[in-house]
Amino acid sequence: MRNAAAAVAVLALLAVGCGAQKSGGDADDGAGEPRADGLSWAYERIDDRDGELIDGAARAADDIWALGSDDVGDGRLARGHLLHFDGKEWAREPMPVDGDPHRSRLDSLGSAGIRLSTVVKGATSETRRYALWDGARWAPVDGGTEGSAGDAPRGQITDVEVITPDDVWVLQGGGEVTHWDGERWTVTPMPADVVALAGSASDDVWAVGSRTTGPGIGGRGREVRQLAAMHYDGSKWSLTRTPALRFPDPVPPEPYAELTGIDVASKTYVRARGGHSYKGYDGEEARRPEAEAVELSWDGSRWKESEPFPGACAYRHPVARDGDRGFFMNGNRHLTTDGACTRITKRRLPEGQGARPESRQQLWVKKIVTVPGTGRVLGFGAVEVLQSGAAPHKAVVVSLKR
Repeated sequence: MRNAAAAVAVLALLAVGCGAQKSGGDADDGAGEPRADGLSWAYERIDDRDGELIDGAARAADDIWALGSDDVGDGRLARGHLLHFDGKEWAREPMPVDGDPHRSRLDSLGSAGIRLSTVVKGATSETRRYALWDGARWAPVDGGTEGSAGDAPRGQITDVEVITPDDVWVLQGGGEVTHWDGERWTVTPMPADVVALAGSASDDVWAVGSRTTGPGIGGRGREVRQLAAMHYDGSKWSLTRTPALRFPDPVPPEPYAELTGIDVASKTYVRARGGHSYKGYDGEEARRPEAEAVELSWDGSRWKESEPFPGACAYRHPVARDGDRGFFMNGNRHLTTDGACTRITKRRLPEGQGARPESRQQLWVKKIVTVPGTGRVLGFGAVEVLQSGAAPHKAVVVSLKR
């Protein structure tokens, strides 16, 4: 569930310690807020160098990768590196291709491997570079997945949904959807333009975006695009019925509606988000309507307007799926499908990491990954220590304790 709107990174923040301050979009300090019963982050690895982990991907319980960046204090660009877990220990590895770690990402492609995408900035242009891990080695590739048969994803990837290791859906930068069945990649024609996808099972995959034909296009509302939500039932993709939106008269120039994100916990718990807007000023002195946010929920048979998420989750959004239990939300909250929004606890850094007892500490989890075939959940990010003088900024791997 890595949607296009959050493709670069999503931050989850928890401020802890004495006098913790609000920051990073964490709108409150959790006072009086219920904490997730039995849910807490525990440190699995703390790097001995200052820096951060930016992304992570898991191919199997003994094949997990993280993308990191070391702090560099002399004004140079940050140095990127990888971490690998082989089932026994974490080890630092060099980047298989050069690139800016803060413009890089890791994507699990199930049994097809793990893909690293990065960007190299030249004097007048930028070059995208890619590498594929096949379980044994990293191989630089020229925009594709070397060694894979059929129409392997090429170029930039914007979204991936791994249902099982041999059932993977990939959305490419140009809107092309490709499926991996364990043996080959197949380009899949879609009934509308796609910008994000997610799923909960092999017969329950969703894609959202917009359409330019059908109900609500043109006519009195002059809409050039309308919402599109497509469902895969295990055999075919079909458009589902979504609300047709229009602005009141006088209609603004080139109005359009689109869905930009989709979050799926189960066949009966799906939420989509997007917007209703228009191209802009057309030179006439007319009052223009406000652009509208769109929030929809699927109850198993139809789309309806969503109620806000409950409690402290009201102004947050999902960043990772927690199986069929619900979602991990930004701001380090956990939301269950029955509506319980709680805060996940954590410990302070252990002694010897440079943090003084009176320091304030913030855990920034930039990527949450569920390890295939296990109930294990890992978070990749950094702990920022707030104190006078030398203040460490530690790259960390944390594991979820239930």
